[in-house]
Amino acid sequence: MEFSKHTEYNILDSLIDNNIHFALYRLPKTNTINLIMQKSDITQTFSNLSELNGKNGFTIVPYQITGSTPVILIKPDVILNNEQNILDYIKKLDLHQKNGYRPASYPDKEDCNSFERYCKVYDLFQEELESGKCTKLVLSRTFDIDKGDRFSAGASFAKACSKYPNSFIYLCHTPISGTWLGCSPERLISGQDNQWITDALAGTQKAESDIASAVWDDKNKLEQQIVADYMHQQLQKAGITSSHNNVETIQAGNLLHLRSEFSFHLDNPSQIGHVLDLLHPSPAINGFPKEEAFNFILDNEGYNRSYYSGFIGNLNTEERTDLYVNLRCMQIFDNKLRLYAGGGILPSSDLFSEWKETENKLQTIISIIENI
Repeated sequence: MEFSKHTEYNILDSLIDNNIHFALYRLPKTNTINLIMQKSDITQTFSNLSELNGKNGFTIVPYQITGSTPVILIKPDVILNNEQNILDYIKKLDLHQKNGYRPASYPDKEDCNSFERYCKVYDLFQEELESGKCTKLVLSRTFDIDKGDRFSAGASFAKACSKYPNSFIYLCHTPISGTWLGCSPERLISGQDNQWITDALAGTQKAESDIASAVWDDKNKLEQQIVADYMHQQLQKAGITSSHNNVETIQAGNLLHLRSEFSFHLDNPSQIGHVLDLLHPSPAINGFPKEEAFNFILDNEGYNRSYYSGFIGNLNTEERTDLYVNLRCMQIFDNKLRLYAGGGILPSSDLFSEWKETENKLQTIISIIENI
């Protein structure tokens, strides 16, 4: 689809400037832009995923649920789709005057950009893996760049839609979460009525040629198998029988990944919060075993992931739900952009290869930063 000139999307920045709860998103392999906007200025928050049972709205879920990073639900007071309808609607709001809102200040005390720091944390992760307490750990980092006076979140969203047709593209803002923009290749769960799907996605290599000729090493195959086994076992715990397809190679931007899809029935979709609690965080962004990996990462990764590696998307069990893991994303501060990237670490991992993988993943989001 040919989107309007990216600069037309800079009008979306006025929603951010006025501190309005909203989410703009486009599903993979579709051309439809969707807007969910809340009219109230009160943020609806929850302290656990089970509280999402029976709820509708655009949900923003962190890696770790805390008082400062709660589960957020944007109420669907306004629902629009179609690019022109959305742009026309925002123009009519006449939001040229800012209401005094200032974006969150950049947390400069956290320095996660350097290779030296990554090496130190990587060694800690390898020690934990060698101890046998965990079989996989996901090590992530940030990369911070100057925002620039002419940066436009809206225009960057439009560029991402054009550049990454196979990814879930979103731009969202709430007073609590701040502003986030991302292009995720990984579905956590989607479905409607009783028919649902979740993905086991892991393993990464650069897309050097066509998908059919991709060759995967044992490390990447094992990494994906750990995720697939986990998804199957967690669904079983909920009494859900699932079926899955063969592992396939998919492309997301300049990268290839391994993925298998699990299909299953949900007899009572309104209880989806319980299923989400079982699936999140998966080994794709956390590690295995779940609790051991989660606690180790919190104690040793050295920074707050916030909403990175959580999940995000439209929750509506009465119609259709589409939730994606919050990857290939950035957090927009007052004068900086914080980009996030990570990768699965196994005992067989190589330090320089893992660092390079994070560099390649960062390029996905760097390439869509638009200065109007």
